[in-house]
Amino acid sequence: RATAQYRPLSYLVGDCPYYAATAVSLLYDHDLDLRNQLRGGLEVHGRQIALGRGGEWFPKHPILMPIVSVPFLLTFGMPGLLLFNVLVLGLLALALMGLARPFASPAASALAAFLALTGTFLRRYGYNFSPDLFATLILVLALRALIRGRDLWGGALLGLSVTAKLTHLFLIPFGLLYAFWRRGRRAGMQATASAAVPLLFLGLLNLAHFGSPLVTSYDRNVAIEDGGIVTMSHRGLFDQNPIAGFVSEMIDPRHGLLPTSPALLLALPGFVLLFRRRPAETVLFLALAEFLVLFFGTYRYWSTSHYGNRFLMPVIAVAVPALALTLDWSHERLRARRRRPGPAPGAAEAAP
Repeated sequence: RATAQYRPLSYLVGDCPYYAATAVSLLYDHDLDLRNQLRGGLEVHGRQIALGRGGEWFPKHPILMPIVSVPFLLTFGMPGLLLFNVLVLGLLALALMGLARPFASPAASALAAFLALTGTFLRRYGYNFSPDLFATLILVLALRALIRGRDLWGGALLGLSVTAKLTHLFLIPFGLLYAFWRRGRRAGMQATASAAVPLLFLGLLNLAHFGSPLVTSYDRNVAIEDGGIVTMSHRGLFDQNPIAGFVSEMIDPRHGLLPTSPALLLALPGFVLLFRRRPAETVLFLALAEFLVLFFGTYRYWSTSHYGNRFLMPVIAVAVPALALTLDWSHERLRARRRRPGPAPGAAEAAP
């Protein structure tokens, strides 16, 4: 589908051009100052860049995806960013299969991953340069590692996911608490220590760019007011009514989960089955999903996606194990019905 849709640069929508500009700056300028890549002044780009201590135009958005995509840009030029996105989508499908596999059969896991990509809004992000797909891939790999008892890798990937999507910082406690709950103090401390390493590097980057490890790129956006430059933070944008936001996230015709991701309905009975078999993992998945839905329900610009709610991609991901269980259960019921013997020949005539 990406090949059929292809038009030069048409896959760079929304924030994507700024991620692409970061990759270009890394490749050709060997820095993160975007002034050479962006035409126009701060009036045009101020809300999409982070103002550095020396007036640099640093990326507002996380830089991990641009870093990883540089080899594709070098090899294939700008179309390489689309190829990178298609690869990420394929890897996400495999990761979702792996996430479901400890709970369901191989066939059901594969079909659940396929339905997650085709029966939800994820299908619209194959033709893109999507940071949300990339961050979701890293998060799924982190959850898969934690569920399989690989706490060092799981923690490290949780921390790394923050460098791909800053709001994943709030998901780290869920993964760490799961490790403590399932495997005790030692496992939890291993996951915590490894998660801290990417966060340390992110803090050092913030220190170098903005003067404090606690000041992020989203705290240094620029607006022009009364002819002067002022910096603004995204922290003040989480100010909406959470109930109204939740309702919109569910039923909005273009961005709501129910209209854009009907395959998620198949996961509902699967969560009941999953809770009976693996309650700790069920609590982990549902807690992550509930937090994200409620958190972004308060975000003023939650619907800034060309289709669906890209901020809720992890919600689709954590539903895949339950979806696979629903498919397994349905298959077992169908097989049981086929094996059920019918009435013996002549039984009706022999009955009194």
